[in-house]
Amino acid sequence: MREFRDRVAVVTGAGSGMGRAFAQRFAEEGMRVVAADVQADALDRAVAELTADGHQVVGVRTDVSDPAAVRDLADRAVEAFGKVHVICNNAGVEGYLDGAIWEATDRDWTWTVGVNFWSVVYGVRTFLPLILSHGEGGHVVNTASMTAVTRPSNMYGITKHAVLALTETLYADLRTRGVPVGVTALCPGTIATNLFLGSRNRPSELRNETETPGAVAGRSKRELMHARLAEGMSPAEVAEHLVAAIRADRLYALTDADWDDRIRERAGNILDRANPVLDRANPVLDRVPPVARTNPPTVNGKAS
Repeated sequence: MREFRDRVAVVTGAGSGMGRAFAQRFAEEGMRVVAADVQADALDRAVAELTADGHQVVGVRTDVSDPAAVRDLADRAVEAFGKVHVICNNAGVEGYLDGAIWEATDRDWTWTVGVNFWSVVYGVRTFLPLILSHGEGGHVVNTASMTAVTRPSNMYGITKHAVLALTETLYADLRTRGVPVGVTALCPGTIATNLFLGSRNRPSELRNETETPGAVAGRSKRELMHARLAEGMSPAEVAEHLVAAIRADRLYALTDADWDDRIRERAGNILDRANPVLDRANPVLDRVPPVARTNPPTVNGKAS
């Protein structure tokens, strides 16, 4: 999809971070934007700011882990703008970080998988038929992560591997049928967002009734990771990468090369039938490389 002006984009997780930057960037391209987020105050603020800048934006509070809420989001988008051209399934949480994977509770799994994976399933199956219905083409963006292309070390990584597999399958299905809709798996690296504060929006019914043994360590990990992300790439830079990937009809959109060694390491282990070498001291923090600056995204060798 090369033409953005007067098209309609739906962005989940648009109240802050990358989603907020995507909504801003799409609006600057002349798109009409439907912004969705579970956090009402952040969503209202984002919509007010974009509207004040003269952009056509509507906000819909949405719990993307609820299929009925996603259907309502689609209805509201069509009601506001008549059709949808781009769906950006971007909402996500850091999820369970409180111990070994076998110690996670049903509620930990339901919360993490519900937001990070099932929301993408709901977004695809709800919005893709709308995109197909008008015959004007469009694009599906699913936010995965660099942890989707490296060895995962926690539940977040597990869900992002699932998002990548879903996106690759969707790409193949559309291409096999000759459908003129693009698909992108966005794989951000270390980005300055509030990802590791996602527990603030964890529903009360999905919180554990008693504190698990690893809860204190989990809070410490979240604080450390939040501080590390603060030094990362800006969400606005990621938005530039995303627009470039959509224009180039690119399936894999990796924001930087800082994780390349880890990608090769995992692929090499698989091809060599070799066990990975683990950092037992801190397997969670080891998955995030030092922050490095990168060049602007390019399309056909030209800066976007």
